[in-house]
Amino acid sequence: MSELMQKIERATSSTFFDQTGRNEGSGKCCNVMRILLEGTCSFDCAYCGVCGKKTGVSFTPKELAHGYLTLHRQGRVGGLLLSTGIPRGDVDLGMEKLTETARLIRSAGYRGYLHLKVLPGASRTDIAELAKYATRLSINLEAPNSSYLAEIATVKNYRSDLLTRHQWLAEIMPDRHSTQFVVGAAGESDKDIFDTVATSYEKYHPARVYYSAFYAISDTPLEKHENTPVWRANRWYQMDALLRLYGYSRGELTPAFDEEGMLLNTDPKILLAQNLSLLNPDTAEKSELLRVPGIGAVSAEAIVQTRKVQSVRNTAALRGCGVVMKRALPYLSLGTTRQTTFSSWC
Repeated sequence: MSELMQKIERATSSTFFDQTGRNEGSGKCCNVMRILLEGTCSFDCAYCGVCGKKTGVSFTPKELAHGYLTLHRQGRVGGLLLSTGIPRGDVDLGMEKLTETARLIRSAGYRGYLHLKVLPGASRTDIAELAKYATRLSINLEAPNSSYLAEIATVKNYRSDLLTRHQWLAEIMPDRHSTQFVVGAAGESDKDIFDTVATSYEKYHPARVYYSAFYAISDTPLEKHENTPVWRANRWYQMDALLRLYGYSRGELTPAFDEEGMLLNTDPKILLAQNLSLLNPDTAEKSELLRVPGIGAVSAEAIVQTRKVQSVRNTAALRGCGVVMKRALPYLSLGTTRQTTFSSWC
């Protein structure tokens, strides 16, 4: 194995493939390699194992581009998520190196998935230049507001360094940008996160919002902080789908939170469906079908299309549309009455 490949393995550790992306044009999912161009950072994000480090694996743009393209040609990776630490707080230099790496990758003929992380405080000009090469751009908001961010990072200004750049991404790459929250790092409630996420979808229309359960890392200021259970982040992805894909309003989703503003470890769609009236799948509107557990965006559309030529008021037809009958049956009128309560299906 070459020295460069050894450096890449050290930099990616055990999380060589940790996301899925979609190849531009084909729409197919691909394994995404996540890596930092610079493995040290002068920022003080308390949850991050890179921030504050004096040593780390780093690459020149030419090294990283060559290494990634080699792995791609070997069929080992299908996409790249590229970010960088910020040594000496030099955001402009960091953006310059990210852009040069992306330029080298694209100039070699690569047309696949390239997700590039915008640095906090980056100039609009540098972001626009980076966007020329990106399939997706993102900047992590990390926390729901400035008060919570101050608990975990003192160098970054929430409004000017993060939220303003989030808005710029929406203008420069509409519908092709994303953000991420570190769930549980700052002691925020799920309702706090929800208010910011809902506003983000309304104002900035990100393609996705990602949720990372906080995990304490040794030798960081938060190494003694309690880990966030993975189920909490998983419930957030379910809540996100209801907001982003299923057309739920803020008001409809409010009952998913308890009195402390936290999500329960229960599928929120099932929780919110407990008072649904039985639906006739032959006549229900698509928006109504989407409220039924076991019916997703694809299966709801399949029901709408199928019932133009035949009835879907039987289990065989519904299964043919992709409906998960074990989850959906208690909420549908198929000539029978509801046999169970929502809690039986959690």
